Amino acid sequence: MSSFDEYIATHNAAVRSGDWEAFSRWFDVDAEVRFEGVPVGPFRGRDEIRAAYEARPPDDEVEVRNVRTEGERTVADYGWAADQGVRAGELRVSWAGDLIRELVITFE
Repeated sequence: MSSFDEYIATHNAAVRSGDWEAFSRWFDVDAEVRFEGVPVGPFRGRDEIRAAYEARPPDDEVEVRNVRTEGERTVADYGWAADQGVRAGELRVSWAGDLIRELVITFE
C-alpha cells in the first residue's frame, strides 16, 4: 500500500470515528492545506489543520481514482462514497519524505 493510500485510509477512519489525531500526524509541522472552489482555509501547520478538521469535519468518506505521480506530488481524482463514481474534484499532495507538505483539494 502506498503512502497516499494509507493517508486516504487514515482520513476515512477519522471520518468514521471523529478522531483526527492519527490523520493530523500525516502532515509536516509546517504543512498547508488549501481548498479551491470553496471559501475555506487555507490552514497552516499540523495543529491548525487538525483543529480545522475537528471543527468542520467532512461527513463522508473519500474515494480516489486515477492516481498518478507528478514529480514529488501525488494527484488523484476524488469523489464521495455516497456519490459512487461521481468526481468531486482533485487531490494534489506534495510530500516531504513520508509526510504531507501541501495538500490542495479542488471542488468542481
